[in-house]
Amino acid sequence: MDQGGATCRRLSSGLKIIHLPLAGLNTVSIGLLSGAGARLEAEDEIGSSRILEDWIWRREQKQEDIHDILADFGANLKTSSNIEWTRHWTTVLCNQFEPVFKLFLHDILEFDLCTNTFAASKEYTVTLASKRRQEPNAYVMDVLREKMSGGTTIGRSTVGLVEDMDKLDLPKIQNVYERLYAPNNCVVAVVGGIPKDRMGKLLDEIVEAGDVQNSPVVPQEESPSWQSCVHSIEQEGRLVHLGAALPCVSCSHPDFFAFAVLSQALGGGDGSRLFESIRQKKGLAYQVRSSLMSFRDTGLLTFYLATGPNFVSWAASAIAGEIKHIRNKGISREEVNAAKNQLLNQMVLRSESTASRMNTLLTASWYPGYPGTLTAMEEAISAVTPKAIQSALMNVAPAAAMGLVTLGPVSASALVLDQ
Repeated sequence: MDQGGATCRRLSSGLKIIHLPLAGLNTVSIGLLSGAGARLEAEDEIGSSRILEDWIWRREQKQEDIHDILADFGANLKTSSNIEWTRHWTTVLCNQFEPVFKLFLHDILEFDLCTNTFAASKEYTVTLASKRRQEPNAYVMDVLREKMSGGTTIGRSTVGLVEDMDKLDLPKIQNVYERLYAPNNCVVAVVGGIPKDRMGKLLDEIVEAGDVQNSPVVPQEESPSWQSCVHSIEQEGRLVHLGAALPCVSCSHPDFFAFAVLSQALGGGDGSRLFESIRQKKGLAYQVRSSLMSFRDTGLLTFYLATGPNFVSWAASAIAGEIKHIRNKGISREEVNAAKNQLLNQMVLRSESTASRMNTLLTASWYPGYPGTLTAMEEAISAVTPKAIQSALMNVAPAAAMGLVTLGPVSASALVLDQ
């Protein structure tokens, strides 16, 4: 298979490896995506994926920890996760590629979890979960998704809950690893200055390629039916952190890029509608932003800001009002073009990063229908029109179906949404 210069090879184990050679570069990014996330865990396994995110890289002895090994190559390991996958990646010089690549494959094809380091990984992950409330912008979004999810797995915490992790033991998490980190449930992407022949030779040395077409472990439940909500988490302070969300679409849905452009126009930065109306004209918030939270089968168009207790209802109404206005009256071509140009400029900047291109390939491999090349993404963004945005909004729930969560000195009863 060849997509935009990238080739895909499936090993006999079922592991998929994607390679994109970029001539003239002295660096290469190596990424591993596994279908490990809270949405794929059983009720008595919740939190396992977060512990595994740290645990799989810990070796028997501290000096053999992968972070130290990569440091010897001048590289750092990075990880990120959501409720549907976990991603690990690093960037190294091309002359260090082979040993680092083998290290990544080893932890999927041959590795046995080190029982001696389990306690340290669990303690570390529990500590991160316990501090989540200290990240108010992320915390309100976790609570918002949980309140809107109707009790389905998509509402689970992205970082895990301490009370869930306290119930987990070593054998249970080992079972999760064997299921969700199985080779057929993982994808590896390599992007940078490694030519095709060099990559092919390395793979031939590691394992014989095969035609195994095993399917990944994906969420099996029906798409959640998002529920509107108004919920407050009361605590002392001078600011109220507001999270709002509107039911949206998956990242492979035909309307995804229409919502991406809409999100940019509403709260994508300086000059966006909400930035102008809430910060510039009223001075009620330092930052206002919107973004897409998309999954395999659904999504949310989310908004975040922090403001004073006396202004939070006005700010929430301003968000709902802009959505209602665009849904009923449309959006100008000038705004759409400006938002598209901003997204396209961001793509150009990302195209210069091997790590960004590697992450794009991993995302496209995991979500059917998501563009696998920058050219395809550029075409999808460029094709968005004002009519497409209005139509996309008409196809999802109205602004009245929004969810609202606040963190700060305000009660839910004090939140009045002016429709």
